[in-house]
Amino acid sequence: MSMLIFVGMQIPANAHLMAVDRATLNFRDDGAFMALSLPPSSFAGIQFDDDGDGVISHTEFVNHQKQLHQAISQNVQLMDDKGPLLLEGLFVNFEPAHTLGSEQPAIVVLGKFAMRPELMPTRWSIELWALQSLSNPIEAKVTSQAADGTVLKQQSIIFTPSKSSQRLFPSQAYELGNFGWISAAVLFVLACALFFQRHRSGH
Repeated sequence: MSMLIFVGMQIPANAHLMAVDRATLNFRDDGAFMALSLPPSSFAGIQFDDDGDGVISHTEFVNHQKQLHQAISQNVQLMDDKGPLLLEGLFVNFEPAHTLGSEQPAIVVLGKFAMRPELMPTRWSIELWALQSLSNPIEAKVTSQAADGTVLKQQSIIFTPSKSSQRLFPSQAYELGNFGWISAAVLFVLACALFFQRHRSGH
């Protein structure tokens, strides 16, 4: 299915639709619905300010919508055990700073990932960052809902340039398995140290 981009929806100027550097992912029915708000600097490969006046206009934003499409589809992915999921629909909106110098502009992304039957996504990755020294963490919340809207479980995630791919809803067995492997490795190292210590003492 082709991906759709809707650009330029008018948003009331009294508040951002979503705080910058925030994300949500909501699982419901057969879809995973994502909302993501990033500063324009997160799209490091796109120079929005065509006229060089230091301000991104709506026209300049529209001029770069194809680049935005490519950057989002390539760098924001939801994956299950079979690989990345298709992003069926994409809405991209630009929210300018409301007061010059007091609030940064935001690019808000809304999209739906199509989930495969009987497979839950296991990993979410966001690879859109400004220069590393200037990047802020992205605070995200993941929610799984029943068909009637009842919240089944939630997870809070912090994305950073070094932790840009995060596991979703790690099961207790997965966590205990990791702990078991770590414990076994520590015990092995201690056993080796004790063996060599005794071997040296025997000589």
